[in-house]
Amino acid sequence: MSDRHDRVLAALELREPDRVPVLDLMLEYTTNNAILGKKAHPLHRLIADPRAAGILDLFFRHAGGFSLLDMELERFLHLGAAAAERMGYDAAWLTFFPVLRFQDSRTMVDMYGRLSDVVIDASGNLGNPTYREGLITGPEAWRAWDKKPLLRLPAKVNGAFKRLYREHGDKMFILGFCSYGVFENTWQPLGFERFVVASRRERRFLEGMIAFHTDLYCVLVEAMADAGLPAMVYTDDLAYKSGPMLNPRLVEELFGDSYRRIVETAHGQGMKIVMHSCGNTTALLEWFADCGFDGVHPLEPTAGVELSTAKELVGDRVCLIGNLDITHILVDAERDEVEEAVRQAIRDAGRGGGFILAPDHSHPGVSVERLRWMVEAAHTHGGYPLEP
Repeated sequence: MSDRHDRVLAALELREPDRVPVLDLMLEYTTNNAILGKKAHPLHRLIADPRAAGILDLFFRHAGGFSLLDMELERFLHLGAAAAERMGYDAAWLTFFPVLRFQDSRTMVDMYGRLSDVVIDASGNLGNPTYREGLITGPEAWRAWDKKPLLRLPAKVNGAFKRLYREHGDKMFILGFCSYGVFENTWQPLGFERFVVASRRERRFLEGMIAFHTDLYCVLVEAMADAGLPAMVYTDDLAYKSGPMLNPRLVEELFGDSYRRIVETAHGQGMKIVMHSCGNTTALLEWFADCGFDGVHPLEPTAGVELSTAKELVGDRVCLIGNLDITHILVDAERDEVEEAVRQAIRDAGRGGGFILAPDHSHPGVSVERLRWMVEAAHTHGGYPLEP
């Protein structure tokens, strides 16, 4: 194993590595292309062009939608890996997510039952689609929903990550991602109001949905482990900027067993597992640790999460990953601001190990130059024993 693998593994196991590891989320075409000097993909440019999009819409209606080709999604997976290597990251969050298809040039539908808006960023690249509404109206619609495409996901995920790991696995520590979490895959296809009603009045139906998504997710975990990945990211946004979306007691009641089972599946396969939830998750950090997660990300500073508080609450139980701001620090800050943000994060969370420096999110406006400053500052100030 490389020094990078040893460094990240030490942090995830709450030990002091030689220096604080650096991780990034390789989730944006624009950022990855900028790192590698590539242009937007032709398909993306066609969708962004109103005249071409009108022609595509005719094709979509005739063809009944258009799948995002697995080959393109796998190309994106390798694009992110190549960009991470170019940047010299110790670890990379890499994604293979073959669940979306175009309904038309402005709308996507996914296998789980979500309708989303197509996003084209300022550079002409596809961005993360924006959730619009759910397509599962109730128990009958859930029973009738075609689940066969979902059941084919594990084999696709396994093959793509096997090919990735053969090519890139010895160069950095890879954290795989292939599906949203059980909470999001339950409430978003229903819509939040419908989900809340079901939690009170249709508990058996809701528990059946949760059980299905938990079973599927555990198989996906095994598929990634069989591909050789040392770790994975479990994403489930449970909080607003003001705090948890649900009462934490209800979160435990509905999803506690699912979370623990997913974590146990990962650990049983020899994988580390990191919890990602946006928003102010301070009130949930101890619950994440109780569920057994090895790491927690993003510890979002603009949502009010204080890294020093997180270190005090759970720093002896779970690796803290984050929390560099991507609204200013990694977008348009001066170099000394980036360096000071890195130094402050290391001061707040680096003592004794158990900390990985990373952006709190990704978006197309993140500056590659500032990402490089982040890496340089981490190398300068993150060596153990840490500076006073």
